[in-house]
Amino acid sequence: MNSTDSEFRGYVKDKYTTLPEARDRVLATEVSARWRFNWTDDGQEMPDWEESYERTRTHLLEAFAETYSRSLQQTLYQMGSRIIEHRDEIDEVRFSLPNKHHFLVDLEPFGLKNDTADGAVYLAADRPYGLIEATVLRDGCEARIPVDLTNL
Repeated sequence: MNSTDSEFRGYVKDKYTTLPEARDRVLATEVSARWRFNWTDDGQEMPDWEESYERTRTHLLEAFAETYSRSLQQTLYQMGSRIIEHRDEIDEVRFSLPNKHHFLVDLEPFGLKNDTADGAVYLAADRPYGLIEATVLRDGCEARIPVDLTNL
């Protein structure tokens, strides 16, 4: 979860749009990531799988925390790009991230203003949320990690 440096605005809207624009919002998700190594058993030295996992996970977490997020999609892309740029043994990263919305609570019935500048009270929504899925590939590579159809 990022509680700052996240916004969501300027998107296409239609009569079914219910999500309001926000210049400062809580970005909350659960990251599910799978990646594919490019190592083959044809004389190459075998990578240290545990070290690769730890370093890949660190890049993923740092990219999430350090990205000024204009959308969860943009943050997902930054996470995947950072892994591809820094981990030569990885050619593909597949993500599935639910966008868990948090909305400002209406405190006006209590005579209070809920202002993000002075701290704010949010409600973690239990209503439907967006499920963002994407694959980030190294240039010249094909996507091979299957789409998880159980999330649909």
